[in-house]
Amino acid sequence: MEEPATTKPTEPTPAEEKHLSSHTYEDDLARAMDTTDATVVQAMLEEAREREANQKEEVIRKKQKGWYTVAAIILAFFALGTAGYGIYHYQTLTVPVQESFSVGVFPQTKEVVLGTTDIRTLVADFEADQTLEKGKPFLIQLIKDETTKVPLTKQELFTFFESKATEPFLASFGILRMGIMNTGEKNVPFIIGSVTDSEITSKELLIAEPELLRMLYKPLNIELAEHSEDIGKTFSQQYIYNLPTRGLSLGGENNAPHTVLFYGYATEKIVVFSTDYSVLKAVYDSILSQQ
Repeated sequence: MEEPATTKPTEPTPAEEKHLSSHTYEDDLARAMDTTDATVVQAMLEEAREREANQKEEVIRKKQKGWYTVAAIILAFFALGTAGYGIYHYQTLTVPVQESFSVGVFPQTKEVVLGTTDIRTLVADFEADQTLEKGKPFLIQLIKDETTKVPLTKQELFTFFESKATEPFLASFGILRMGIMNTGEKNVPFIIGSVTDSEITSKELLIAEPELLRMLYKPLNIELAEHSEDIGKTFSQQYIYNLPTRGLSLGGENNAPHTVLFYGYATEKIVVFSTDYSVLKAVYDSILSQQ
């Protein structure tokens, strides 16, 4: 018996393979879409839109951040410039506040107007004054004029003394005033000064010591003719009433030491020049009673 002839399967052509693969992909996609819930697809779309919006906002934020950074840098430079100008203006254009100085509170004499007298006449007048209270230091009111009643400056005071002092010496004092005190035996003139820095002032005083007698002999009523050979001599240091002093002490009658001129600290900030140590003690007691 004759066996039926078998047909050999034929291979698909390239065109048929493309059609089959395309058909399979589309079918699979359709089936996937059909089997996907609509709400899930909607959520995917919303997520995609949200992601896109976030990306756009991120771009905008980066741009804004860049502008903010640039603006901050500009403002910082502006602030530094303003601060620098302010410091320059303060240091160079504004008037510095002057520190206020005082020699303490003391009773004052009658006013003496500059130009109406000289240092010799002034000292002679106050030496003869019988109204001064014993043991109490008085400040002499030396003023420029009767209208303003402004006290003499340090430079003007030494000009009135017909004397000269170096600029560093004067600068080491805040103010300088002339005074008078009745010791019980006589009226003794003195000079009192407020110290800006005691270390600097002490240094300037040591430098000035060789000329101190020549500088102050007129206001302190010292007979320079009797002590002309003593100018330039060394001052000695000692404590009087437990207060530090430096004085020009010379041998007097019977070789007893005699102080021609001294200066001493009544307080750390107050220096007194005189010829009688009782003046220094009275100034110290007066200042102590004010505290």
